[in-house]
Amino acid sequence: MVLQFDETKCKKKGCDQGFHNYLHYYNKLVGAFGIDKIIVYEQGKGAVNNLGAMKTKPLTEWGLLDTVKEVVLNWDKSVAPVAHQVDRDEDLRKISNHKRKTYVNEWRSSNP
Repeated sequence: MVLQFDETKCKKKGCDQGFHNYLHYYNKLVGAFGIDKIIVYEQGKGAVNNLGAMKTKPLTEWGLLDTVKEVVLNWDKSVAPVAHQVDRDEDLRKISNHKRKTYVNEWRSSNP
């Protein structure tokens, strides 16, 4: 990815996804040092739930956001360990911002 950036100098929004797609679809990581295998999961089925593609309607309508427990869900209703692009959904953005402010305030009060 660093090599691709060095070659393209692309700084537009979305270039990182393009770099990842290039590395994957052109098999640039096959045989790379430190990489044994590459597994690509469908959206909402792996450890990282990429929410950017879900912006056609609110996550609650997809059944992917539990606003009571304040967690993102995968399609099988398990809690997504990592949610990517939380800013793309209004309800999730509010939850995320509130949690961030709470964590920062707690940290500040414990580290005077």
